[in-house]
Amino acid sequence: MGDQKSILCVEDDSDACELAASVLKEFEVITAASKADAVEKVKLRNYSLILVDYFLPDGTGEEFTKHVRIFDKRTPILFVTGSADFSETQARTIGAQGTLKKGRPDFVNELRQRALELSR
Repeated sequence: MGDQKSILCVEDDSDACELAASVLKEFEVITAASKADAVEKVKLRNYSLILVDYFLPDGTGEEFTKHVRIFDKRTPILFVTGSADFSETQARTIGAQGTLKKGRPDFVNELRQRALELSR
C-alpha cells in the first residue's frame, strides 16, 4: 500500500466500485456496501476521497454525509448516483463537493477528472 491514496466507495452495487477501481488505478479503492459499514470505515482511517451513492440499503448517502460531517469536515465527498431527485446544490448544502450522474456518456472521464481534482 505505501503512500498510495485511498478512496472509500460507498455503494451497494459492487460493479460500480469495481468500475471506480479500474478507472482510478492510482488509488486503493475500499468498498462499503452500507451506510453503517461506511461510517465505521471513515472512523478507522483517512481517505483522499469518498464516493457515495444516494440510495443505500440502510439509508441514504445524504444521511451518511451529514453524519460524517459531524466528525470529519475535510475529506471530500462526491455523490455518484443515478438519482434524478438529488441535485448538485443539495449535495453542496450538506457538505459534499457535488454530484456525478451515473449513466452519462462521459461518466468514466468525469469520474476520473473529479476524483483527481478532489483528492489533491
